[in-house]
Amino acid sequence: MPAITDKPSVALLNNIPGPALWLPCQPVFLASCMIFCLCVTVKELVVSAGESVEVTLPRNDIELNAFVVPTPPPGTNYAFDWRLITHPKDYSGEMEGKHSKTLKLSQLTVGLYEFEVTVDGEGAHGEGYVNVTVKPEPRVNKPPVAVVSPKFQEISLPTSSTVIDGSQSTDDDKVVAWHWEEVKGPLREEKVSADTPVLTLSSLVPGNYTFSLTVTDSDGATDSTQATLSVNKAKDYRPLANAGANQVITLPRNSITLYGNQSTDDHDPLAYEWSLSRESKDKVVEMQGVRTPFLQLSSMKEGDYTFQLMVTDTAGQTDTAQVTVIVQPENNKPPVADPGPEKELTLPVDHTTLDGSKSSDDQKIATYLWKQTKGPNVVKIENADSAVATVTGLTVGTYEFTLTVTDERKLQSSAHVVSSPPISLPVRTATLDGSHSADDKGGVSYLWTRDDSSPAAGDVLNNSDHQAVLFLGNLVEGKYSFTLTVTDSKGQTSSDRGTVEVKPDIYERDLVELVLEVSVSQVSHRHRDMLLRQVGVLLGVLDSDIIVREISAFNERSTRLVFLVSGGPGRPPLSGHSVALGLRNKLRKQKNDFLIYKARRVDTVICQLNCSSHGECDSFTRRCVCHPFWMENLIRAHLGDAESNCEWSVLYVTIASFMIVVAIATVVWGIVCCCNRRKSKVRRSKSRYKILEADEQDSLELQIPRAGNTTTPTKYSFNVSKHQNYLFIINILNCLSCLKWQRNDTAEGIDYCPECKL
Repeated sequence: MPAITDKPSVALLNNIPGPALWLPCQPVFLASCMIFCLCVTVKELVVSAGESVEVTLPRNDIELNAFVVPTPPPGTNYAFDWRLITHPKDYSGEMEGKHSKTLKLSQLTVGLYEFEVTVDGEGAHGEGYVNVTVKPEPRVNKPPVAVVSPKFQEISLPTSSTVIDGSQSTDDDKVVAWHWEEVKGPLREEKVSADTPVLTLSSLVPGNYTFSLTVTDSDGATDSTQATLSVNKAKDYRPLANAGANQVITLPRNSITLYGNQSTDDHDPLAYEWSLSRESKDKVVEMQGVRTPFLQLSSMKEGDYTFQLMVTDTAGQTDTAQVTVIVQPENNKPPVADPGPEKELTLPVDHTTLDGSKSSDDQKIATYLWKQTKGPNVVKIENADSAVATVTGLTVGTYEFTLTVTDERKLQSSAHVVSSPPISLPVRTATLDGSHSADDKGGVSYLWTRDDSSPAAGDVLNNSDHQAVLFLGNLVEGKYSFTLTVTDSKGQTSSDRGTVEVKPDIYERDLVELVLEVSVSQVSHRHRDMLLRQVGVLLGVLDSDIIVREISAFNERSTRLVFLVSGGPGRPPLSGHSVALGLRNKLRKQKNDFLIYKARRVDTVICQLNCSSHGECDSFTRRCVCHPFWMENLIRAHLGDAESNCEWSVLYVTIASFMIVVAIATVVWGIVCCCNRRKSKVRRSKSRYKILEADEQDSLELQIPRAGNTTTPTKYSFNVSKHQNYLFIINILNCLSCLKWQRNDTAEGIDYCPECKL
C-alpha cells in the first residue's frame, strides 16, 4: 500500500488515446481502516465555438454552435454550458439555449462580447471560446439644417447695427462651414457677405434686407435658409413748445421779454412764431421778435395778456404753448394791523392799554380805529383813534377788541386782540379762531405757525393749521404762541398772533396712578366701572367719589389708570399720598387678588416722598435718592409699609453693625469657653504662692510655701529679674485672660492656672 505523502500522487486510469487529465489522488478510508489513493484521469475534449463573429446593426441576433471532438460514445450526450465572460459597459440582449449545443443571441447592443462554452461528458471535459462583435449601424448622412435667429427683425434709425445668429444650425455629425449672402437690399456700394456663424451688420440704411445662410456639414451636404431685416427711418417726433412761466409785472414797469428758447425737438432747427391768443386780441401791445425765440413786449397796460408760441420742425410738425403776463397796477399793499399780544388781567385791575403802534404799511398809515367787538359789558376806550388806546371799566370775562388801520389810499386791515382766561389741566385741548380774517376779494388761505418759544408737546388736530380755526390737543403746561398768516389770491399776506396759556392741574398732587397688568385694549367700560367699584370698597368711599382723569397704555401689556378721590361737596380731594398708601396696604392685605386685574404698582402721579428729610424723590423711579451718609431703612422698606426712605445714618449703621458683630463674637466665645471648662474632669492640686526672697530675685519659679508658713493665703507675689519683667507680666496676663483660674473659698488661697501651669 503506497504511503500518504504531503504531495499527492496522480495515476492514469485507462489508456484511452488522446490527451489525458491527471487529477490528484484523493485518500480513501475503508472500513478496515486501510487507506488507498484513488486517482482519476479525465479525457480532454477538443471544443470549438467557431470563428469570431461580427454583426452590424440593425441586425442584432446570431447563433453560436459548439463542435466537439471526439463525438460522444453511443447512448451518451455531452453537457453544454455557455457563459458570457466579457461584455461592453452598457449592454443588453437575450440568450437562448444556454445548455444546448447551439446558443441563440438576440437584442444585442454595440460592443464586444466573449463567450465560453464548457462541454462535459463521462470522464471528459473541454472548453471553447468565441468572440461576438456588434458594430453600430452604418451612418447615413443627413443634410444639415440651417437655422437663423431671429427670422425677422425690425430696427429704426439712429440704431444702424444688429446681428443675425446662425450658430444654432444643426447636423447629424458636424457643421463645418457657414456662408452669409445678401440676397436683397437697398442700393449700396457693397453687399454683405460673411463666413461666420453670426452675421454682424453695421452702417445700415433704411430699407428691407434679405440675407441667405448656407451651412455645409462634414460630408459636404448643404442647407440654406433666409432672414429678413427691416430698417426704418429715424422717427421724427413733433416738437415741444415751451413759452416759459407766467409773468407778473407791476406798473410803472410796462415791458418784458418772453423766452421760448426752451422749446425742443429731436431734430434741429425750429421755426418760431409769437402771437396774441384769442382771449387777448383786443389788447394793445408792442411786440418785437415775433419769429425769434425771444419776444420783446412794451407799452403794456394794466390787465392780463396771453401770448401763443407756435414752433415748427423741418418735417412741418407743429406745437403750441401759451404764457400769460399779468400787468398789475402800481403796488400799494394794504397795511398790516398789529394789536399786540393777548392779555390776561386779574381784578382789582380793571384797565389796560391797547398798543397798535407795531402796525405797518408799505407807505404810511393814515388812521387807527379801536372798537370793542365782544365782552360781558361795554367798556370805555380812550384815544380810540390813535395807535395806543386805554380801556377802562373791565370786569370778569373775555373781551375782544378790533384794530382797523387805513393807509393813504384807503386800504384797510383789521386785527383782534383778546383778553381770555387761561386753561388748566386736565383740559388738554384749545382752539384759536382766525375766521375773522378778511380780504376784499375773498379767497384767503390760512397758515398757523408755532413760535419757537412754545412747548414742543401738543398736536395740531385734523390738519387745522391750514384752516381758519386751529384745534390743539395733548397740550402740556406752558404758554403756546401761534402766528396766523393769511394770504389772498394775489399773494399778499397779513399776520397776527394768538396765545394759549395752559396752567398746571391744581389737584396734581392728589392724583393717584394705578398700573394694572392688562392691555388697555382689553379694558371695556363695564370693566372700568367694576374696577372703580372695587377700588372704592378698598378705600371706603363711593365709586362716584372716584374721579378718573386718564386711562392710557402704560406699555404693551399694562394699563395706567389716573384718578383722584373727592373729599365731598365743597371740600378738596383726599390727599393723593394717603390714598395711594392706603390702597397699597389694602392690596397687600388682600394679596392683590381683590381687583379684577392684578395691580402692578400704586403711587402718586407726582412723587411726594419726603425721604425723611435726608434725600430727594426721583420722579422717574419713585424712589428716594439719599444724601451722602444716609441710607434706606431696610426693615421699613421690606417688612413695613414698603415706602422708600432715608432714615438710617450710614455712620450709626456701621457702628451698630460693628457692635453687634463684637457682641455675637463675645457670646460665642464665652459659650465655647464654658463648654471647654465643663469638659475638664481632672482637678488640679491646690498650691499657694509666696513673695520671693531677696536672694531669689534671679529665679523665675513661683515658690510653694513651706509647711508651717503662716503667710496670708489670699495674696501671692512673684519676683523676676529686670530683664525678664516684661515677659513675665505678659505670661501672667495671658493666664488671667484664659479665665481658668480656680478660686478656692477656703483658707488655702487660689489654685494655679491649669492651662499655663502657674
